[in-house]
Amino acid sequence: MSSPKSIKENIARAKAYGQRKDYMRCLHALSLSLDELASSQVFGREKFEIGILVDEVIRQLLAMDELKRVLPRGLKYAKGQEKQLAAFFRKIHDTIKNALEKAAVEKIRKQKNQIDKYVLGGQKALMEKNVKEAKKYFRRITEAFPEERGLLQDVGSRLVKSGFPSDGVEYLERAIEKTPSDSRPYISLLLAYEMMTEQDKALEVIKDIVRRFGANESIFVRQAKLYLAKRMYTEAYDASAAALKANPLNREAKKISDKLGPKVFGRGYKPGATSKEMMGAKSSAGGAKGKKESKSFNLDGGSGGGKKDKAAQKTAKKKAPAKKPAASKAIKLDF
Repeated sequence: MSSPKSIKENIARAKAYGQRKDYMRCLHALSLSLDELASSQVFGREKFEIGILVDEVIRQLLAMDELKRVLPRGLKYAKGQEKQLAAFFRKIHDTIKNALEKAAVEKIRKQKNQIDKYVLGGQKALMEKNVKEAKKYFRRITEAFPEERGLLQDVGSRLVKSGFPSDGVEYLERAIEKTPSDSRPYISLLLAYEMMTEQDKALEVIKDIVRRFGANESIFVRQAKLYLAKRMYTEAYDASAAALKANPLNREAKKISDKLGPKVFGRGYKPGATSKEMMGAKSSAGGAKGKKESKSFNLDGGSGGGKKDKAAQKTAKKKAPAKKPAASKAIKLDF
């Protein structure tokens, strides 16, 4: 059994919706309150007060243009007919809701048809290498439906794949600005900069991709190729090594790694190892070699201090005076 408080709360809610011109919610809340009133045992002063509130909300509704079209002759609230009135308002609500849903579906269908028409027109112009005409189609449709999800990315990638990367960049940058969580425009933008041989910009896009979505072997290989084009061999080698760690069977990464490894690291090159690992291995080997050479043994049985001792021996030899031959052994040659 509904209480007067609950009925008044629903009516107050309906009145608030009416003041905001939200006729759909107003109709729904009003039908609920009339249903409660019809099944309640409210009498006397409270029922009179509720009746005044219901009448107020009905007048609010009838003042709206949407309800005027549905009820051109208006409607009067008759006490005792709450149940019939609740059913009537519910029917109006459901009829309008179905009509709005149908209109929304029809609007979306027309919008999709128009988008398809202009995008296909632009694609046809691209196939004929008429980029100027294609851009007219694309500009018109993106300006008409700026909120259409994926449209900017679609247009930009079509321009890039058709061989017009510089024209596609504009749309792809706008797509990223609008939906930074979508990875597709980043990949298309990377392809555009690769086609334009803009290595620095392409590398910046790769940084964004890795930061937002993580890296994979394909991204590492593309990064390696970009570094290779910039003659940054150590960075290119590291990128190829990262790709090989992700997939040891990646042929492109192995080709780059095998090409650069021996040039950068010489004989110490180990396939798949990063530059840090290689440098660490070299420094360790150098330290071990130094320790081995720290002791040297002289022919007289004593031990010396390696290179320093050898240098001292050489100095001593230089400083020692040359011995004069004995007189008895000296031979004079007179001419």
